[in-house]
Amino acid sequence: MFGIDDAGRFTFATDEFAALLGRTPDELVGTPVEAVVAAEDRETLVTARQAVSSASDRLTRTCQVTLPQSDLPGPVPVELTTAADGSVVGSLCRPTRSADPFRYLFDLIQDAVVGFEIVNYVPIVRTVNPAFVETFGYDPEEIVGEPLNDYIVPGDRVEEAINYDQRTAEGEINYAVVSRKTADGCREFIYRGVPYDTADGRRCGFAMYTDVTDSRRQKRRLRVLHRVLRHNLRNELSVVFGMSEYVRANATESAVSLAASRALDAADRLAAVSETARNVETALDGDSGQPVDAAALARAVADSYRPDTPVETDLPETLPVSGGTAVYDAVDNLVENAVGHTPDGTAVRITAERDGQDAFVRVLDDGPGIPAVERAVVFEDADITNLQHGSGLGIWLARWVAEAAGGGIEYERADGWTTVSLRLPLSDADDVLTLADTVGPEPTRQ
Repeated sequence: MFGIDDAGRFTFATDEFAALLGRTPDELVGTPVEAVVAAEDRETLVTARQAVSSASDRLTRTCQVTLPQSDLPGPVPVELTTAADGSVVGSLCRPTRSADPFRYLFDLIQDAVVGFEIVNYVPIVRTVNPAFVETFGYDPEEIVGEPLNDYIVPGDRVEEAINYDQRTAEGEINYAVVSRKTADGCREFIYRGVPYDTADGRRCGFAMYTDVTDSRRQKRRLRVLHRVLRHNLRNELSVVFGMSEYVRANATESAVSLAASRALDAADRLAAVSETARNVETALDGDSGQPVDAAALARAVADSYRPDTPVETDLPETLPVSGGTAVYDAVDNLVENAVGHTPDGTAVRITAERDGQDAFVRVLDDGPGIPAVERAVVFEDADITNLQHGSGLGIWLARWVAEAAGGGIEYERADGWTTVSLRLPLSDADDVLTLADTVGPEPTRQ
């Protein structure tokens, strides 16, 4: 609580109010009230004070002001009332922590959050959380009341930031990956901007910044390394194939011919791994939210193995799921893995069914099953090491496709049969891709 004289100066202040401003009551006495209020709120406060002080009867006015010297989150209501002696008594109406659970989230969340007010299409900082201070390096007293963009937006991103501010001013939500200046240089963030209107009609908002710099840089590096390695591997394998074929064709000793054949077999396996890696990259670049008919895709996979390899199916007429065109690749790789570990002449089965909000596409075989070391890595999230990593990419691709769609992969071994199941979310969309849209003409096995 505090008192104000006719000239607009503090006449007294309680210890609690003075402490909010980092002052003592004696230091506040005689200080103009407007001096502790944000510049843009001073006229509002003066108007309310003059109305109360000039009233002939008891009058109360409430206005919203920001106190930059305090740690209060943004504008707070200040109530001014006519005292018995004609002076003005003010009180700060701030919610207690128990009444404001949002404050706990604001203070403790690890993402940088800034509360702002849109003034002439410019975001003016009203409050920042501790994570913002740590990330961007500005204490509240430095940045509260200042234009946000002046402090954190790089020079080459100003126009982009202005576009986001205009959307906020119009009540639109923003979601984007942006670059921002931090205490550690420019970094990349997932930016979420949420506007809201205050009771007195001001357009305000919150901006949350999640640092994704390291993950995005790692992804770009891996993509470059993958493409360079695959390109170099292709070129070097061409040399290996050519020279091994030459040696085998011109060998005069059976041992030399056998060695060349083994080299060709190893090169074939390495080329197959490279091709699978390319397929993985292509599959995962697709739209994982696109609805497709899993039953039609499973039939296409089975047909591509027939008649040389018997693949049985037990499928519904249609089964719309989320997952995009990569669902075909996932099922195909599971069937290829099953065929490779099944005794000659034994059928592999593909089944599918609905279960609640999910669909299950299952590939079964009566081979020896997946080795425990590989199961631990792919299905049980064991650490990947030099001795425990899995020998192929096919099941990994199936897992990644399912997870990207919001599903998963499961393994079961019972009664001599191995079952690997893809769990995919059911889709009720009308624009389910047809088989021709998904994989083109029906594929065949060579």
